[in-house]
Amino acid sequence: MYYLGFDIGGSNIKAALIKNKEIIRKALENTSDNLENLLLLLGKMKYDLCAQLSAGEISGVGFSIAGALDVEREKMLHSPNIPYLDGQPIKKMLEKKMAPLPIKLEHDVHCFLQAEKDIGLAKDLKNVFYLAVGTGVGGAFMINREIFIGAHGASGEAGHMIIERNSGQDFESLTANNFVKNMLGVTGKEAEQLVRSGDEKAEDFFEERGKNLGIGIANIINVFDPEAVIIGGGIVGTQEFIMPGIKEAIEKYVISPEAKKTPILFSELGKFGGALGAALLFE
Repeated sequence: MYYLGFDIGGSNIKAALIKNKEIIRKALENTSDNLENLLLLLGKMKYDLCAQLSAGEISGVGFSIAGALDVEREKMLHSPNIPYLDGQPIKKMLEKKMAPLPIKLEHDVHCFLQAEKDIGLAKDLKNVFYLAVGTGVGGAFMINREIFIGAHGASGEAGHMIIERNSGQDFESLTANNFVKNMLGVTGKEAEQLVRSGDEKAEDFFEERGKNLGIGIANIINVFDPEAVIIGGGIVGTQEFIMPGIKEAIEKYVISPEAKKTPILFSELGKFGGALGAALLFE
């Protein structure tokens, strides 16, 4: 049987047709600027991906959505980058659009972890923290193979840990793409090109970014004590430039000598990992 997965982000929508836990077909579109057009676009992407299949071959549609969902995964409480979704009964809307197919909804970073759990770096692990670093910083974690959503459905929001008390700066503001823009005046991708070309300012920046990431990861390790921390998102391409700073901070701030050895892994699922994880919600 086939499954569809959608990853709805602030900038774009990624969709994938899945069979046997593998991506068969995929699509990428810019996110619409209003709710009506978003629903129309999702319907079109579904049609395009499934045009060669009969209705009976699709078993379900999963959705990965950026923002805070209620614990029942029926209502969007707050989506910072897609504000027109705030307060919307998103599950009912998507059920109507995808009828008669069953749907499932989950926070976007939880879907990335779902994919890692089923087919990625966490498939042989029990207790893992997943950290997504790109436009923002999101998190998700699993305990004994169960992805934990929390009492209010909002667990894992590592990006909002306060790192600088006096200024109120959080983990996200010191590591995500806005930090790149503020410090180097370029995009994340342009910063990667600079550091690979040997630009000294970019090298210094990535060392600092790595240290900031390491402080947040050290906090996560001290509180959660996972078997591994998996990092995904746009930052993955610069792993060799940030790892020295991460290791330095972990060595300095992690309390347990054994926990200092916690593996820091970088996702290999690519940018369609969220769509894949959304489809795997049915597995």
